Amino acid sequence: MPKSLVAGRIPSAWAAELKQIGTETGKNQSELVAEAIALYLEKTDPTSVAAMSRRLNRLEKQFKKLVELV
Repeated sequence: MPKSLVAGRIPSAWAAELKQIGTETGKNQSELVAEAIALYLEKTDPTSVAAMSRRLNRLEKQFKKLVELV
């Protein structure tokens, strides 16, 4: 799908949150903003959903291990 450049201003606090989320997820601001707009427009990227599903599965396994330790 062809892509277009969209620019806008957001509160500094939001920019800081985007930066933090980017650091935590390994995604750049462009990817995060595109995902947010997709959610707003009720569009979903299948590869993004698959990646989130894999991450959720890993986190659930880690959580189960932690529960066993407690």
